Amino acid sequence: MNENAHRGDPPRIIWLLWLQGWDQAPEVAWAGRTSWEKRNPGWQVHALDQADMVDFLSSEGSKRIFSTPKQPEAMSDQIRLELLHQHGGVWADATTLCARPLDDWLPQAMPNGFFAFYLPERDRMISSWFLAAEKGAYIVEKWREAAWRYWEGRERRDNYFWAHRLFTELHGLDPRFRALWEGTPRMPSYHRFHFGPRNAQLSQEPPPEIERLLASPPSPVFKLTHKFDTPPGPGSLMERLCAFARE
Repeated sequence: MNENAHRGDPPRIIWLLWLQGWDQAPEVAWAGRTSWEKRNPGWQVHALDQADMVDFLSSEGSKRIFSTPKQPEAMSDQIRLELLHQHGGVWADATTLCARPLDDWLPQAMPNGFFAFYLPERDRMISSWFLAAEKGAYIVEKWREAAWRYWEGRERRDNYFWAHRLFTELHGLDPRFRALWEGTPRMPSYHRFHFGPRNAQLSQEPPPEIERLLASPPSPVFKLTHKFDTPPGPGSLMERLCAFARE
């Protein structure tokens, strides 16, 4: 059997995380959680907080992650790699919405045992807000090992996108890593429903073609945000997208 051959089916587990506890999570996170649960029957959704980690991480993994002070988003970056290493499945940031059932598209998108959305910026090869992997996937194993090395003797990240940079470095240095990623179908990170922090569009009215766009989503996963100077109000695009997540 070719060492690069995989079935393309991750374990049917979806990992969501709100470190502070889901009782503190904003509406967009609850809407996203509902979308993953409703559109993926037969998949097990684990909506975790920091206290839950001990139930899913090895003692070694927990020690490496939590014994080193780090920013919450950097901790989340390391947690997702550890969960995918130990269990496989799908990682989805809490501010993502599931627009299409995973079974409709994901198996075909990960012939090499791993999937991520492609090229969010010219200096970043992938987005990390959605990752899918078989347990033991080579890309995850090498990426996780690089993350462990990165945090040895370190108390803070030197770059917000440190994990993305490690992925790019591995792509350049490891021929097998590079071949597996280059053989992964390309699905763009950016689309009509990808929004970064404080994006003003989410506070505006939905565009006239909103129902057509939702009926035929431009991407199987929408990326929203919970960071606003002024939270979106009634009648906003954010409100419509959160309603769509619950439909």
